[in-house]
Amino acid sequence: MPNNEFGDFQTPIELARALVNTLPRRQWTRVLEPTCGVGNFLSVLAKSHPDAERVGIEVQPEYAAAASVFGRVITASIFDFDLARDIAWTSEPGPTLVIGNPPWVTNSQLSVLGSSNRPARANTDNARGIDAITGSSNFDIAEFIWIKLLAEFADHPVTVAMICKTQVARNILLHCARHGLPITGSSVRPIDAKKWFDAGVDACWFVVELGTGPTDHTAQMYPNMDSLRPSTRIGVVDGQLVADVDAYERSKQFDGISPLMWRQGIKHDASAVMELAENDGPRTKLGTSVDIEADYLFPLFKCTDVYRDRLKVVSRWMIVPQSHTGDDTAQLADSAPKLWKYLTDNAGALDGRKSSIYRSRARFCIFGVGPYTFAPYKIAVSGFHKVPQFRMVGPYDGRPAVFDDATYLLPFEDPAECAVAHALLTGREATDLIAALAFWDSKRPVTKKLLQRIDLSAIARATDRRALRDRARAVHQDSSSIDQAIYNFTIRS
Repeated sequence: MPNNEFGDFQTPIELARALVNTLPRRQWTRVLEPTCGVGNFLSVLAKSHPDAERVGIEVQPEYAAAASVFGRVITASIFDFDLARDIAWTSEPGPTLVIGNPPWVTNSQLSVLGSSNRPARANTDNARGIDAITGSSNFDIAEFIWIKLLAEFADHPVTVAMICKTQVARNILLHCARHGLPITGSSVRPIDAKKWFDAGVDACWFVVELGTGPTDHTAQMYPNMDSLRPSTRIGVVDGQLVADVDAYERSKQFDGISPLMWRQGIKHDASAVMELAENDGPRTKLGTSVDIEADYLFPLFKCTDVYRDRLKVVSRWMIVPQSHTGDDTAQLADSAPKLWKYLTDNAGALDGRKSSIYRSRARFCIFGVGPYTFAPYKIAVSGFHKVPQFRMVGPYDGRPAVFDDATYLLPFEDPAECAVAHALLTGREATDLIAALAFWDSKRPVTKKLLQRIDLSAIARATDRRALRDRARAVHQDSSSIDQAIYNFTIRS
């Protein structure tokens, strides 16, 4: 079992061998494995490069002793010295390989465990990784180690190749671009972390070349560990990380600021109380009929309903006790006594919500509610699914639909304007831009930040007017109002 205090996932020898085989064919004269564990990478390099000087660093003495069979191992924490300056190499300088599998653990996890095996905080700069290290409550230890390695070896021709979470690799690429680190090339190969480590994370083999050639802050993305050819390139363009550099070049004219504000669905953290099933009237999940004022009940659709287009029939209701998060819910005792009784009867679940956002707020409050919640027409999209499906949703028996907090939405009073927005979002221009920006291996690949970058006005100005009108009319038949809505989008800024 892994040692949680050290984020310990020992690399299987078969995996180490396969990963080393993907590296450039060079005669490494120096090999360094930080956090080397039992030294499986050193073991593989001992066979493929027997003449290379091999050095490991390992904080756990029993592991260090095991790894010392394959090279010189320093029993110490990687955080305690300068890796480029303090190793005390005995060989002449030459091609250097830094290789390994740094800890898969975060700073807050180590804090909970009471571990001292973590870096000291210091007020350095505003880099995403370093900034986390210096100020916030949590950051990935592997990300710190990557930044430390690249900073300390920046003036050396070094290849750094390590297993890490895929998100860490992306963060590091962005850090290097923002801080001008001399990367001359990099690559990312996915690793089946469940197979090799029994870990439910997206992991990869990240290889970075440091040198004196032209800098290149893009990374070749390989579809699998053994692929000979990359499928796409991720990289930093104009200071922003994009998922597909080539696709982005084709659609970057539409990357800007949305003229409309995207919103997130309602967050309540009490589905057993706030969400009711429709079965000859609203009922709890246990089947108990609920009698409350109808003004506070709204048709509910979750992100999976949106993705799968299960929007024709109302099967759930959501209780919405506020029109704004700041509203005083105590007034419900007079204005909606049946609702107030229902909420107080279920106060244990509502008052026991663990998230700190509910502290110092009105009792039974919710989040993600405002005037936009009650707009009759909406464009909705799931944040969790790998293919964005934008849906136009209208009212049900005069009641506006509401959504869970895994759904993003644009609110509209005018159905024609909503129809045109839907046509713009489902066209090739927006589809290509989303494909270039979204990282589909993320837990929530579609985010408000991404959606807010889709410049619908720029798309409207660049799209064939007739094609746009035809797509909008597929969901709203009034041609004259659609023409006006198209014009309104073209003049927005």
